[in-house]
Amino acid sequence: MNCIIVDDDVFYCKTLSAFCERLNLNLIGSYSDPVEALAVLADNKDIDVVFLDIHMPEITGFDILKSNPKLNVIISTMDGSKAIEAFDYNVVDYLLKPVTLDRFIRAVNRAKERVSGQSNTSSTKSSPAPAESNQAPKEIFVNVNKRLVKIELNNIYLIEAKGDYVLIKLIEGKNLVVHTTLKSMMDKLPSDTFVRVHRSNVVNIKKIVDIEDSSILINGEVVPISKTYREDLLSKLNLIN
Repeated sequence: MNCIIVDDDVFYCKTLSAFCERLNLNLIGSYSDPVEALAVLADNKDIDVVFLDIHMPEITGFDILKSNPKLNVIISTMDGSKAIEAFDYNVVDYLLKPVTLDRFIRAVNRAKERVSGQSNTSSTKSSPAPAESNQAPKEIFVNVNKRLVKIELNNIYLIEAKGDYVLIKLIEGKNLVVHTTLKSMMDKLPSDTFVRVHRSNVVNIKKIVDIEDSSILINGEVVPISKTYREDLLSKLNLIN
């Protein structure tokens, strides 16, 4: 897998270079100057993955992402506050410095899966796309206290708005409080599974036990349904009248 490193921190460039060598990745180059890196990206179309810092002089990591929206990027940064914004650019992973080898390996494995998927799509683009290629995501990553936490979507049964935060309620494990909005969460969730039932509540319809006129029983909890959202909820159910 061909990769480059773009980071103005020379120490971390050396660290990531050593990690790449240990994993037998083909490191094309390591660039502390983001302007130089942009030129390399423009000339070389065979780069599979970019290890990218966010905060750099003249050009930020987000500037590079905007200029190259199809890049497979693994962010490597000391700033945990930009994770949600970064995933809006569909980055592969978001690593917080200091990066450990174990965490680096997991990020590279995610990148390999994506690159492999892109290769398969490219080789079969003249044929009808298989159903799997359009599958909805099975997990999301959320920023909890500057730590990225993966959540299996099937483990979520309810999301509640709490001012500037949302409370994600899980069937297994501790509930999570995330600094974001309900709308931002909805934008990342499959609309055929997660449905708004109230101004402050989104439910996973696969976890609903029963529905009454103004309430839902879900995972042992009663959740109100607003008249505004009731019709949309019913339209998403496999309903036999």
